[in-house]
Amino acid sequence: MTRRPSVRRAKTADARDIARVFVHAWRDTYAGILPQRYLVGLSVDLTAQRWRIRLSRGDPGATTFVVDDADTGGVVAYGNCGPKRTSLPAGIDGEFYELYVDPAAQGRGIGRALISEMAAHMVARRMGSACVWVLRDNPARWFYPHLGARAMAEGRIRYAGAHLAQIAYAWPDVDSLSRLARSVDGTA
Repeated sequence: MTRRPSVRRAKTADARDIARVFVHAWRDTYAGILPQRYLVGLSVDLTAQRWRIRLSRGDPGATTFVVDDADTGGVVAYGNCGPKRTSLPAGIDGEFYELYVDPAAQGRGIGRALISEMAAHMVARRMGSACVWVLRDNPARWFYPHLGARAMAEGRIRYAGAHLAQIAYAWPDVDSLSRLARSVDGTA
């Protein structure tokens, strides 16, 4: 029987687990999108150092959450959110900055539970709407429209030497997204 994922705020002690999820997810998701030399060069040790600093200092405005796997007890996903950082049209208050699930843990409702908890966090801080920027070629980008987001803007960024197209998805009512936590059954 699959148990509901446990979402909680990240602690400094989670830095290495977050780094592991980051490296695994980026290598899996962005293969063929970002340069291979960049993905191969990702280091769990270096990324963990950055996360330790980030979590110990705090990230003004942003809150990071992790998901503990109910069966193994290890961190299998992380995400962070806070006030909108981009110049999207008026009416968008919050932004999901990152949401990554270890490839081995995908398809079990973990992403849904994580985004729902982050949405509830935004609602509690009076952010009634939210967006997320996603690379257009990211094969997992359909996760957001599946949860009710609508494409609202497009743009281009340069990252790791590559010019990439991105899409902003938005939820005008983030409260509806926050209620997903009550409906997560481990199958989505």
